[in-house]
Amino acid sequence: MDRREILAERPVEKGRGFMPGVSVNPSRLLFTAGLTGRAPDGSLVAGGMAPQARRTFERLQSILGRAGAKFDDAVKQLVYVTDVEAYNASGRAERAKFFGSARTASTGLVVRRLADPAMLIEVELVVDLPGSAQAKPLLEKYNVEQHGGDFYQGVIVNGGRLLYLAGQVANNPDGSVAGTGDWRRQAEKVYENIGHVLRAAGSTPASVVKETTWVLSIDSWRQHGAPVRRALYDGDYPASTLVEIPGLARPEFLVEIEVIAAVA
Repeated sequence: MDRREILAERPVEKGRGFMPGVSVNPSRLLFTAGLTGRAPDGSLVAGGMAPQARRTFERLQSILGRAGAKFDDAVKQLVYVTDVEAYNASGRAERAKFFGSARTASTGLVVRRLADPAMLIEVELVVDLPGSAQAKPLLEKYNVEQHGGDFYQGVIVNGGRLLYLAGQVANNPDGSVAGTGDWRRQAEKVYENIGHVLRAAGSTPASVVKETTWVLSIDSWRQHGAPVRRALYDGDYPASTLVEIPGLARPEFLVEIEVIAAVA
């Protein structure tokens, strides 16, 4: 792997805990699901942001370890928080205990809600893995915990090409919105649009390695959208992150989904 850290010579970019850009020539990449501060029994750890952040990175450490990687190998980090002041006050310090001096390209977002209303933080990583892709399958999907969700915690891509889809919404070909106010219809249309792009690239839903879903209501998505999603993937799930946000590009949109797929 040829990894290059990109740092422009501007004062604002010096001294931060991340790199503005990381350039890689990938051979093997690990995509993690969005991980949160759940304890082994599935409950959220008590005590607020610091314990939740610590547990989140402990879980990510287990996923990296299963793939033979460490935090130094991470090239991209995406952090969702519901309370940015709490994260700045105590979450960053917990993160630093795991990353040390390692720096990744990083994005932080404040969201309205995560999968559980009591969750304060969710983190996903893209990781540069050591070793050769030769003689390995294109995709390796695995869990390190029995979490019971419709996703894999880690998905490894060994060689091949990566297809990055733009966020897909419930647009018809003429630009109108399908299923205004109808969660199930919008889910069907979004996944239909995703399927069109995947097929055009010679890929399938089974080749999706990472899915990020932004919704206006997690409860409504679970009731109406999740069954459509399960039918699409038919058990061959990607690493996934689900967050609730206050709005999308048009007020009629209820959901937007972005995926990354592997193409042999």
